[in-house]
Amino acid sequence: MKIEKLFKKVEKFFKLDEEEQATNDKQRKKLINSLEKKIVSMKEKIKTSDNKEKKIELKRELEFLIDLREKM
Repeated sequence: MKIEKLFKKVEKFFKLDEEEQATNDKQRKKLINSLEKKIVSMKEKIKTSDNKEKKIELKRELEFLIDLREKM
């Protein structure tokens, strides 16, 4: 899943009120799973990238994804 699409889904989930979030446990698990897959893929991109600037940018995105996963 592309990162933009993943962000849209997470944003949509967080717009739900807390009661709806609690009842949508299946959706929460799917989003967490997608975030974990994206984190693994970002780590691989960081390892294989030769460009230092690209690595720095990817690391920032990775940190954001990890924080987002923890908030879920």
